Formats: sequence, structure tokens, C-alpha cells
Amino acid sequence: MKKPLFLLVSVFLAVTAAAMEADDLKNAYPLSFTYDGQAFSASTWSSSEKKTGPFETETSYTSPDGKLRLTVSYKTYPDFPVTEVRPYLECISPEGTGIIDGFRSLDLSRKYGSRSIKVRRTTGSMSTYTDFCRHDVLLQKRSGCNALSLISGEGRSTNWIPYLGIDFDATHGMEIAIGWTGTWRADMRMEDVFRFSAGIGEDTHFKMLPGERFQMPFTVIYERDGKTVEEGLVEFHRFVIKHKAPRDSKGELFRPLLPLTASGGNKTDANMLMILNKATTAFKDIPFDTFWVDAGWYGNDKDVPQDTNCGPFWWKNAGNWHPNPNIHPDGNLMKVATAAGRKGMKFLLWFEPERAMVNSPIVKEHPEYFIRPKNAPDDCIYLINFKNPDAVAWMKAEVFRNIEESGVQIYRQDFNVNPLQIWMDNDEEDRKGITEIYHINGLWDYWEALHKRYPDMLLESCAGGGTRIDIHMMTYAHSYCRDDAHMFDHPEELTQNITINTTPYLPFTGGETFKVPVFDTYCFLSCLGSTAVFTPTDFQGMFLSREPSEKEIAWFDRMLRVVDRVRHYYLGDFYALTTYALDGSDIYAGYQLDLPDSGEGFFMLFRREKCPDDTFNLRLRGIDPQATYSVEDFDGGTCLMEGSQLATQMLKFAEPRSYKLVFYKKI
Repeated sequence: MKKPLFLLVSVFLAVTAAAMEADDLKNAYPLSFTYDGQAFSASTWSSSEKKTGPFETETSYTSPDGKLRLTVSYKTYPDFPVTEVRPYLECISPEGTGIIDGFRSLDLSRKYGSRSIKVRRTTGSMSTYTDFCRHDVLLQKRSGCNALSLISGEGRSTNWIPYLGIDFDATHGMEIAIGWTGTWRADMRMEDVFRFSAGIGEDTHFKMLPGERFQMPFTVIYERDGKTVEEGLVEFHRFVIKHKAPRDSKGELFRPLLPLTASGGNKTDANMLMILNKATTAFKDIPFDTFWVDAGWYGNDKDVPQDTNCGPFWWKNAGNWHPNPNIHPDGNLMKVATAAGRKGMKFLLWFEPERAMVNSPIVKEHPEYFIRPKNAPDDCIYLINFKNPDAVAWMKAEVFRNIEESGVQIYRQDFNVNPLQIWMDNDEEDRKGITEIYHINGLWDYWEALHKRYPDMLLESCAGGGTRIDIHMMTYAHSYCRDDAHMFDHPEELTQNITINTTPYLPFTGGETFKVPVFDTYCFLSCLGSTAVFTPTDFQGMFLSREPSEKEIAWFDRMLRVVDRVRHYYLGDFYALTTYALDGSDIYAGYQLDLPDSGEGFFMLFRREKCPDDTFNLRLRGIDPQATYSVEDFDGGTCLMEGSQLATQMLKFAEPRSYKLVFYKKI
């Protein structure tokens, strides 16, 4: 009996992006929408093409009524099998356009040769312990099993992380990154072909007005052909570092920071300087490169509590972006920035420019600068109105003034709003989706303006803890507050999950140590990403209301040395050493970072607190079995090992809730 053909031959449609011509790209990566009730068709819209770069082409389409222009930019990468598809819509008529419905920035189909297709998806940040867990789905061609829809709701891009894996079989598939900092939607269906579409999360139904031009959600598609899932994730990780990570004016990569933070800016200049001086004296050998001041430095409150964190007023003074003269009498924070500079550190300052509260002077003076929910109380949240050019100019001027008057060298932007309902409340019936589109386009334009004005300033994206980590924002920024659930007790399993499940897509993230108990090395190491954020006052007010013991200083010094040591390994290859489905306390969790050019790296393994097994079968990647390695255990002991011995070994863990951190280097 002959075996079915689909078991013998993969009919996956492989594409080599860099070699594709314009027509091939349009056919491989189409989009879809309806215009005045008619489905978009390239055959009925007039079109033109032009080459905009060595590996970039642009196709423009004009609607049959001559009112709407669709431009699609295709960018390929000669060193990676990646295509980037960016669509733009423009009204070219003085009368406005017809109605655009259901815009999908990508609507592709692929042949497949297997009985099932796996979709790899990961939960995002909702400030719960179950954030950043993998929830894979197996699609099959049968009723109830053949379709999947994902919506990242509430106006944020990361209720699900906007990075999806599609596995047609063991060696063919895709990684798809959705570039949209608002609500996105992805739909998948297994029919005679596999269908994938992505666009704005809520249904769009809008006309465009004269002069309007919008960038719509974009996609970055990596085609995995002849590689395992692990090999594909390593290659995608390399692509992100080379092409989608923030760089300075010289094109140099911004490396992970080693920040020391005073936490909230509610502290007086004197208290900030005290924390800075005491910490750098106690940890004189730790190369801190950033002094971080978080929320609370603005407003006009008197008798501001010198709270260990940001104090009680940080949220209600949003919109009043003038340093509080009662705690910063100079009217700026230049004194703090200068002191940090003398210690070889850059100055980071927190902002949240998109939000304002009702008592802010600007809300009273210019209510038209903001939008708000309908039928909400007067003390509700106000959101910047990106449709109003004067509002945008005011926001930029406030931020630029503070950057320059306070010597800010690293810009941190927060966003503590779920904006979707506000956007929807401010849409007109024939302009559904427009307010969100304006907001995201305005936000992107604002960040580009920041980058152009301060090209050597790294941006840092917080957004309530990891809710804006889409590929567009991460091209400009690192993210060092990955989830506000780090403020809960026992964050270790959450933070392990974040590092393992996001690093293939997000190489430069950092872990907060807010809830790490002193001397709990397991918890501290669990919080590591490419760095960790060290806030002395988080540890029972250290250096603010109490002095640490010598034993504490020795332990913190040891932890901070590890943070410094691991940072540069995140420029290398990342491997998960355990399953990505990290949803329990009875398992091991671990990962490896490897620098293939220098033959060095490290691995980290955690035996979780309810894991019954006291042994772990280690299999490292990227190790030369014929070479000799110097191997150093973080808890003591250095030896030489043959690569074959290092790569495959049985590790013993004496007790639950224990770890192993081992560094290696080829000699």
C-alpha cells in the first residue's frame, strides 16, 4: 500500500526573499480590504512601481474613482530570508475617499503537506503570573480545529506578544512579527491552503479626509526553509540584532545598560545624590553606566513623602511636566544629571507624555489637546489628541525642554492607559478606527522626532510593564520593565518565563528586582534578562532610610557582578534548554547564551520549587566537541572540559528551588 503523498513530500512554498522580484513579492505577501464595498484587486486599480533602494521596491495603486492611493513598500534582506511589508493609505482627492473596510496588511496563503500546522503563540503582559507563557495550538483540517484568531485588546500591542511562529512541518515554517503599537488581530485558517491575515484589531470602517496619509500595520516575515524551529529562532534573533535593534548616530548598537536607580523622582535632589554617592561607594567596582530617576519629579505638591518608590502623587500629576519646585528648586534635574556624569553615568528620566489628569494646567487651558471617554466622570484620564497638531507640538516642546534643561541622556516612556475604549468613543460612525490610527501614527512620528533630535539617546519603553514591545517600538528602544507583575511576591517563575519566551524576539530586555528578598540568589538570578534594574531603596529603603550590613553589600556586589558579566552574551545566540511551555512549578527552566565567534557563553538552569526530579539531562548547543573549554561554576570551581563532555552531561540538583549558572570559554 502506498503512503499518502503528503507524508512523503513537503510541498511548502519556500521563498528566498532577497531574490524575489516585485511581482513575486506582491503575490507572496498580498493584503486585502474592501473599498466602497468592492474587494481590492490589483487588476482593477491602476499601479506603478519604483525601486527605492538596493533591496526595496514600492508599488502604488490608485482606486478606480481616483480618490485613494495605496502604497506598499517591500523590503528584503540579502543576509536573511526576511521580507518586510509596509502599507500606506493616502487620500488624494479634495473630496475625501470612499469607505475602507476590514483592512488587512497581510493576507497570505501557503500550500502545506502535513496533517497539522502548529501555531506558536505567547501570552503578553497583563500583570498576572501567567504572563509570557506559551500556548501553542495545533490546527487540523477538521471542524472546530482548523481556525484560530488572536486579538491583542485594550489598545496595547502585547496582550499576546506580536510575534507568532507557524510550523508547517519540522523544517519549514515562518516567524511573523506584527508592527503595530495598538490593537492588532491575526486570523489563521487551515483549508486547502493555509491562510494567515493580520491587521488592526477592531473592525475598521472609515473614509479618509483630504490630505490624510496613514501608515497601516506592517509585518516582518521570516521564512524558515530547511531549518528546525530552534535553528530558525536563532536566525531570527540574529536578524533582529543586526537590523531591528536601536543604534546610535554612528550605527553602533546600543548595548544593554547596567542601571542604578533612585526610583521615583519624588525624592529631593539631596536624597537622589545621597543614594547615588552611597551606592557607588559601596559598590565601587561595579561599572554602573546609568543613573535612573523614575516617576514623580513633576507637579506642584508640597510635603512630598520621601517614599522608597515613586510616592503617592506620581499618577495624578501627569500632564504637568514641570519639575516640582518644592523638591527640585532649580526647576530642573541638571544637578543630578551632572553628578551622575561625574561618575561616568548617563542620566535616565521617566516620562508619560500621552496622558494627563483633569487638574493639569494644560487640560484646563487647552481641553482640545486631549480626548477622553464618553460618559466618564470629570476626573477621568485624558489622552493626547494626535489629530490636533497644536497638541502634538505642545507635547514635543514639553519633553524636549525637560530633556535639555535636565541633561537627560536616556529617555524612558511609560503609558498607563488602556486606550481602546477612548479611541472608539472618539470615532465617528463613518470613521471607525481613525482615532487609533492617528494615535499610533502620531506616536511613531514622535519617537522618530526624538531619535532625529537626539540620535545618541537610547529610548526605553515601559508602557505599564511590557505592553508595547512590538517590533516597531523595539527598533528604537530597550525594555527594562517587562511586566508590572514583578511587583508581586515570588516573581521568579514569571521572570524566568519572560526571558525564555521573549529573548528570541527581544534580545535587550531587563528584569526588575523590586520583590527580590535580600540573599535570595535564586530569585535574583531568575529576574535576569540582558540586564537587571537595581534600585537600592526597593530593599527596605537601603541608602535612604537605612544602611546595609557588610553581608548585604557583599551579596549585592556578587549579584551585580553577574549582571555586568552576562550583558554582552546577549549579543550572541539564544537557546531555550527546556520546553517553552513553562506553566508549572514542577519543572526545570533554563537557557543558554552563546557567542559563536569567540566560543564562549553561559547557561542558566532552575529547578523549580515543586520539581520532583533531582537530575537534568543537559544538552548545550554550539559547542565544539573536539575543543577544550574552561568551565566556571558561579558557586565556585573552575575546570577544563572537553567539548563533548561539556555539551552533554547529567546535572545534579541537591534540592528544589535551586539553580546552576555556568560560564564556559573555548581555549
